[in-house]
Amino acid sequence: MPAYRSIDHVMLRLHAAEPLFDLLTNAFALPVAWPLQCTEFATYGWVHVGNTDLELWAAASNADLPEHAQPPLFHGFALEPALPLAQTIEQVTASGITCKPPRAFESTNTRGARVTNFTNSVLLDLSAPSCCVVWCEWSPLAAIYPWKEPVTPAQRRPQLGNELQARGGGPLGLLGLHAIHMGTPNLKEHLHQWQALSGMAGHPIPLTPEITLSLFSADHLRIESLTFAVRSLDVTRSFLNRRHLLETDTGTAVTVSLGGLELRFTERASQSPL
Repeated sequence: MPAYRSIDHVMLRLHAAEPLFDLLTNAFALPVAWPLQCTEFATYGWVHVGNTDLELWAAASNADLPEHAQPPLFHGFALEPALPLAQTIEQVTASGITCKPPRAFESTNTRGARVTNFTNSVLLDLSAPSCCVVWCEWSPLAAIYPWKEPVTPAQRRPQLGNELQARGGGPLGLLGLHAIHMGTPNLKEHLHQWQALSGMAGHPIPLTPEITLSLFSADHLRIESLTFAVRSLDVTRSFLNRRHLLETDTGTAVTVSLGGLELRFTERASQSPL
């Protein structure tokens, strides 16, 4: 069994969050999972893509990133633990995967009390400064902006999924994230560790019933691209052509570069290599 329930969100590091956020939520008609916020440390917002969320993050400083991995980049993704986080960390540590001590992120609720919003823990053996894989456990007592009701992003995701479905997936006909393509300098080791974490053999690794992880050899750990499933590739292709966004077309997949990041689209039924 996988040690996680889902991919909670995918992190995108950008020079500016506003242009891509506007494109995804307006032109592509994807639901807003978290309204765009501007703070001293970053401008950020979340967009729902059917089976997970994209976190668009433009930091005031990118000093935490190595020189070879400056924005724009896919900075990694967060996993929702299947068990309470402490138990999950104990479980995966026993399988040989090292995790960073959990760190809780707090805020003040409407009653003036400090409460935990979420707790993160980095999977150190599967991460690097250029690409971070983390556990993300949301607290049911979180004072989550901007939602008044006590609902965490993980609990809100089905509502957003229904909203996207009601829109027909937007003009792209989007169904959800389909594949993550990740380069690694430790291919054999990372393949073994991801198989242990997911409880699945083979390659690509089925992270969830809908999302696969494809690993390939690279100089640095990095996510090269994301592939999304769409209802009709013809419809998606036509829309992207009208917007002058289409870059490559293999017949079974089309590719665009949005904000300097590579996104692919394919029909889920397609069995052709992406």
